[in-house]
Amino acid sequence: MRSSIADYEVVEMLAGPPDGPRRFLCRAPGRLAWSDPVEVIEVPVDDSRFAPWSDWVARVAAAGGEDLRVLLEAGPDPDGWGGFVSCEAAPGGSLGHPELDAGAAPPDPVDAVAGAARGAHALHEVGLAHGSISPSSIFLTARRPVLGPPRLDAPDGLAIGAAVWEDLQCVDPDLLRGEAPSRSSDIWSLGATLHMALTGRALYPGLAEDQAVTAVQRVMFTRPEIDPSIDEGLRRLIARCLEPDPSLRPENADEVARELATRQVRP
Repeated sequence: MRSSIADYEVVEMLAGPPDGPRRFLCRAPGRLAWSDPVEVIEVPVDDSRFAPWSDWVARVAAAGGEDLRVLLEAGPDPDGWGGFVSCEAAPGGSLGHPELDAGAAPPDPVDAVAGAARGAHALHEVGLAHGSISPSSIFLTARRPVLGPPRLDAPDGLAIGAAVWEDLQCVDPDLLRGEAPSRSSDIWSLGATLHMALTGRALYPGLAEDQAVTAVQRVMFTRPEIDPSIDEGLRRLIARCLEPDPSLRPENADEVARELATRQVRP
């Protein structure tokens, strides 16, 4: 294990997907005036891509808002994969893979997704779409559940990345058909994320057992089935988010957040 990344002191390596970037819990350097532990993520980026990549990270960080994970800095990492990003730690893991202390109450899934919707709206307001909202992108930080940034380690040309069915089912089928991520596709993902957080069940029956190609085809060519056990008001909101016609979905992610926060879901 590495002992440091730039001037961050490594405390431990964090668990993560086998095909994802390496993540480390670190002590931040004094120059940042950040006393809490931070997470540092190795990012594969070469010299030719470093400037535009770091500019893009800066745009994401500038979106701000209490419901987005705080990005501290991006920098070169010649001893690693080329670059790194540091951000606030998420000791509770994610909504999809919580790591709660014994006796700790799990997060309220409706409140967590409402916060993610506010975070998505903040990104949209500065011209950015997230493109990969799912329970695994909602991080449980010490202050609140927050929406993590769009994928930081995406290679050039990558349209969609989903290593497990839980993430695949949260992808708007239009993205699988070649459309670019947008406000509308993020709203679709918020609805799917809420369904998964409430039920733990697939929107597409059989998806969890499918091979990769079959799973993609199922998402592209069949309609999601909303669990009838979900509260009626939440079920209606999820159905609106999952409308095949984007014009029938909520107008923006802030509308989704407000309806979830008040539990006053309109017909």
